[in-house]
Amino acid sequence: MWKVQYAHPEGDDGQWMYLIPHRQARTEKAARAEAAAGHRANTARLIRPQWARGMEVQGVVFRPGVFSQERALAWIALQRGGAITERGWLLPAERGERSRDEWWRSEVAEDREELRGRVQGFGVTVPDAVGWPRNRSAAWAVEPHTDRFGRIWWDKVRAEVHKSGMSWLWQTPYGVAWIDQG
Repeated sequence: MWKVQYAHPEGDDGQWMYLIPHRQARTEKAARAEAAAGHRANTARLIRPQWARGMEVQGVVFRPGVFSQERALAWIALQRGGAITERGWLLPAERGERSRDEWWRSEVAEDREELRGRVQGFGVTVPDAVGWPRNRSAAWAVEPHTDRFGRIWWDKVRAEVHKSGMSWLWQTPYGVAWIDQG
């Protein structure tokens, strides 16, 4: 289940949450699109729609059915190895000439082993993965995106982590992994 949370950056008037089943939106991009369509439809029915149109995505969370760091790392390695795309597993016809022979399997296994050593954090959500608030090492990404109401804009934190290029937050079907790219 995806949960997309909207809030207004200029006010503390509440939040709107959209729950999107995994079968309806298999990727985060699709979940965002579904939530945006629902948000547009809901704001069109309001007396003051301009207020709700100013809302932004505060965070996107996927609740995995199976929570496993090992499976998440395997998923990332398979994705980097070209076996999985944003749409899911590649069909044999889509793979082209790339076969999944022993050499390819050993490359994916090595990548997974390397990823194990670079995990900075793991959790169900971005706050879990960065260890906030216990782990203050993520303060450089979190504090600039905390508004005057004390809300943390996790969508912007994720973008900040990615923009720095030193680490990456991977959303997998098994949880969120914070991987050091160093």
